[in-house]
Amino acid sequence: MTDLIHPTAIIHPKAVLGENVRIGPYSVVGEHVALGDNVTLHSHVVVDGHTTIGENTRVFPFASIGHAPQDLKYHGEPSRLSIGKNNTIREHVTMNPGTETGGMETRVGDNGLFMMACHIAHDCILGSNIIMANNATLGGHVHVGDFAFIGGRAAPYQFLWIGSHPPIGGMFRGAKKPNPPCRG
Repeated sequence: MTDLIHPTAIIHPKAVLGENVRIGPYSVVGEHVALGDNVTLHSHVVVDGHTTIGENTRVFPFASIGHAPQDLKYHGEPSRLSIGKNNTIREHVTMNPGTETGGMETRVGDNGLFMMACHIAHDCILGSNIIMANNATLGGHVHVGDFAFIGGRAAPYQFLWIGSHPPIGGMFRGAKKPNPPCRG
């Protein structure tokens, strides 16, 4: 198995690695990380926190997976990031774990494609077979159903629920709030 791990990779001795895991140059795997069978971390990937990545998932360079959420209410609690199997996580993607106010877990289903520079914020719950195009971002606590397609640079904001099978157009920002009633 050591021939599948580049000598410049840093892997915490307590990390759990499945069979045939490949870890490329300058990648870092933290103490509480579990990688399933046949996971590939290409070069310069960092996986930290209480993170699980399912079998046959591929993570490309400069992805930052499992680091502390970008939420001011987060105070270091051991929240989780669970990523399913057969996902493709492209360059510069970020995925954060949950927070106390959101159930302590962010979950990503199976068979997803997360293109360059996508962001999955804290406490998001994603179904399976989701495609997020380049630079699409999800605010905290967003739920996305199976087979959703989220277009490039779309940014659904916090607490939105997106059902199964929807196409979300590029540069989408969320549902427009209705105008306040006329008072005159």
